[in-house]
Amino acid sequence: MTSADNGIDEARTRIAECRRKGSTTLDLSGLGLTAVPEEVRELTRLIQLEVQSNRLHALPEWIGDLTRLEFLSADQNALVAVPESIGRLTELRALGLDFNKLVAIPDSLGNLTRLRDLRLYGNRLSHLPETLRNLTELTVLALGENQLESLPAWFTDLTSLETVWLSVNYLTALPDDIGRLVRLRRLELSANSLSELPRSLGALRELTVLGLHDNPLTSPPPEVVAAGTQAVVTFLAETQADPVRQWSSKVVVVGEGRVGKTSLLRALRNEAHNPNEDSTHGLTVGTLDMPHPHPPAGEDVTMRLSTWDFGGQEIYHATHQFFLTDRSLFLLLWDAQIGWEGSKLHYWLDMIKARAPQAPVVLVATHLGPRPPDLPLDELQETYPGLIVESLSADSASGVGVEQVREVIRQQVARLPLMGVTWPRTWLRAADAVRAAVNKHITPEGLNELLATAGVREPSHQASLTAALHSLGDLLYYPDDEELCDLVVLRPQWLTAYISRVLDSEDVLNEGGLFHHSFGATLWQDVERSMRRHLIRMMENFDLSYRTEDQTASLVVELLPWNPPPYQDEWNSPERLGQRELRLRYRLHTVPPGIPTWFIAREHRFSTPVRWRSGALLKHPDGVHAALVTVDRHAKTAELRVRGSYPHDFFAVLKDGFEQTLQRYPGLDITRLVPCPYRYPDGRACAHEFRHEQLRARLDRRPPLETIECPEHLENVEVAFLLQGIERPAADRSEQMTRQVLERLDRMEIIGQRRHAEVRDGIEQARAEVSAMVAEQQRGFLALLRREQSQQEAICPSVIWVRRVSRRAAGHRLRPGDVFQLHLCCEAPGEWHLLEGADPYELPANSKFTKVVLPYVHQSLKVLKYVVPVFGAAVGAVSEDLSKVMKDDLELMKALLDALPEETRRQLSDRESRSTVLATDHAEFRQMYALLKQLDPEERWAGLNKVVTPEGPTYWLCREHARFYQQGVLGAGTGHEAVTLPSQPGGPGALSRRQT
Repeated sequence: MTSADNGIDEARTRIAECRRKGSTTLDLSGLGLTAVPEEVRELTRLIQLEVQSNRLHALPEWIGDLTRLEFLSADQNALVAVPESIGRLTELRALGLDFNKLVAIPDSLGNLTRLRDLRLYGNRLSHLPETLRNLTELTVLALGENQLESLPAWFTDLTSLETVWLSVNYLTALPDDIGRLVRLRRLELSANSLSELPRSLGALRELTVLGLHDNPLTSPPPEVVAAGTQAVVTFLAETQADPVRQWSSKVVVVGEGRVGKTSLLRALRNEAHNPNEDSTHGLTVGTLDMPHPHPPAGEDVTMRLSTWDFGGQEIYHATHQFFLTDRSLFLLLWDAQIGWEGSKLHYWLDMIKARAPQAPVVLVATHLGPRPPDLPLDELQETYPGLIVESLSADSASGVGVEQVREVIRQQVARLPLMGVTWPRTWLRAADAVRAAVNKHITPEGLNELLATAGVREPSHQASLTAALHSLGDLLYYPDDEELCDLVVLRPQWLTAYISRVLDSEDVLNEGGLFHHSFGATLWQDVERSMRRHLIRMMENFDLSYRTEDQTASLVVELLPWNPPPYQDEWNSPERLGQRELRLRYRLHTVPPGIPTWFIAREHRFSTPVRWRSGALLKHPDGVHAALVTVDRHAKTAELRVRGSYPHDFFAVLKDGFEQTLQRYPGLDITRLVPCPYRYPDGRACAHEFRHEQLRARLDRRPPLETIECPEHLENVEVAFLLQGIERPAADRSEQMTRQVLERLDRMEIIGQRRHAEVRDGIEQARAEVSAMVAEQQRGFLALLRREQSQQEAICPSVIWVRRVSRRAAGHRLRPGDVFQLHLCCEAPGEWHLLEGADPYELPANSKFTKVVLPYVHQSLKVLKYVVPVFGAAVGAVSEDLSKVMKDDLELMKALLDALPEETRRQLSDRESRSTVLATDHAEFRQMYALLKQLDPEERWAGLNKVVTPEGPTYWLCREHARFYQQGVLGAGTGHEAVTLPSQPGGPGALSRRQT
């Protein structure tokens, strides 16, 4: 019997069961059906029908006979059309047609005027029927990954919309009156062709999520977009009130040391030539004013250019990267007497391409001699297509060629996409006031006073403008960093000058890169002691250094020795070679500054004494898992390797951190390679490497190509095995992992009972493996929950533990008068735990508990169940009673869900099935936040700390686990000591109650 036959048989069994029970819900998902069985037509009482994840090419015409349907899900099929009869389903509240092959939808869809949720994501729609304007109750509309080039004028009639997905289309503009959609909370516009946003969007005061990446936006400018949703909305609102054009940009001058960068800038400003010009250390910022070559009719426009003169010595290059942006014109100078190769033109062009791939570059030969400068311009332009716009020569001493350079600069900066961009007049006035300020640094209060004097008085507007100026490079401010939040740097070049003193220090270099903070008294003697602490923290913020455990010194990673210390014996010990290994290799078009030193600083909490300029040996605090990162500058490759009993989670953390580091170079060409794991009989490893993107593509095929032949040893390898650990685990691995965890714990218990000394190491290995597996699953759960959300939107803790206040009452069913406790948990992956001494929130068994708490529990219970076995493994035999309490709590949560009315459970299942396809709503999370906000108006969150990890994800952590991510805490414990259960209600140390 074929799988299709099995599928239809199973469908008929479910249909018969539905008919026998008179059920209003029918789930035929994932059965491989090619048609909806005719017997469904007779189930006229159906309220919910799910046929997603099948092979349907069409819905039957008789679908319109099921007139009581409120929920219809046909996602992930092969539908090419939807019958007109669907228009008779006038009771529909939600219609899911995501990921099909629809090129059009019927006009009759406009009859479904009660529809609140319409999902058409991942189809081939190029237009929308006008009848959809009737769907005025729609709150969710998903139209991403289609072929829409424009939105119809009536689109803004759908004024009930709260969530709209338009990502990955071909939109070039939005309706001018989009500001009418005043209820919008989420608007996803990523990966379109939008160059401007309508100013009316500034009226959307409820908007909290605005996805804009991968659009060629000039208004708002990228700096404002980078500052976040609130900044964009504020910018557009202010621009609508009083717009003015800004005629400014940046000219960045780079090249090797002593090539004449500062001298050329003096010549361009008509300043006298200084033959004894000092070499630039770090960065010098100046100004250069030029008339616009093609001003708007009737206007006399002066372009105000900021010139950024970077020190050419290699030690400074890692600090340059934070100020090189696409909104700039680059002048790349080279010494004609040394030659283009000796001036390292390839190196500098590689750097510019990696960091600012869209920026135009003008080559300027200096130090002219009797022979004209010579370089293979055609070859360079072919190697770097679209990057080099002009090649010139100039002599700063004689003035030869300077006027031509000035004219080319004038023409090129006038063409920059952000030249003449519209800004709010008050914002521009305030930005000019910041640029003109004489202070090198200021307090946040002083900055806000400066902005208010210039006309930006609203605190939220001040925050948005400050964030935009930070992105623009006009100032540096880190409001979320407790050590930097009371300082605003108004002159970034002042900061880099002080950092350069450390990079130039012979004392630090002789110490192998160790900067004893006592050195600051000499290197930074002209600043007060408190400012020295800020400078140290700023170096850490730039990933240039990290503090040692005793807090008395910082390791400056750019000054690490080039030669590695001995590490092979430890890395290749018999114990390590016998462990499972995960590897990923990166092939780069160049190895830019900061790779891998930024990564070494970023992952300092795993640091060991084995580190050098091109690599490091890292260790997980569990003592079992270790990692090796190496960079080969000659081969232009980087490799990440992790070994251990279950290396997947540690590998995922480090991979995220390395990818986060590489993202600083948006133009970097990266090929990811997965080494073949095969070993020949003589022990030699196979030399072949599979391209990561090809492996992904094989699994994305339908049906997937599950094996691939290695061209070296000519045997097939499972693709899933190659990607295991490199890709996040799929949701269907949950049950598999549960079995693995429980089996491992059973073995641990048997071993523990024997208590033989020779098996103690095995127990620790087993515990580490269990912890790693659980961490992987918990990390994945939080990633799914917060998918498509920014760090700022992890607005409250996400892990909730529920228990009944009175344990004396038998049974787990929900009873009138019940009171429940809501405990917030620390979210440290692999270490989720309840908080000792923290007051829980209390909530009676009312509608909020049923409609808000239980749906959230439904979503998270499948991961919460991992807490109990790991808790037991962490604290040993004395935890037996506590583990029993926790197991009872889990049984309570599960039983409360099972006891819900069938209709409620049906709705929960419907939410889960849809959010699996598109994690768009996070409705449960938002509702839980609103409830927690009511229970905890001051948002104390039981003392949990919001921590943005170096790898990107945001977690709410207890104090002990938060310390693990702080500077100077090296080799911190895994935090098992914090796993403590609060006292039980009514007993000793009972917790106070907060009733709502």
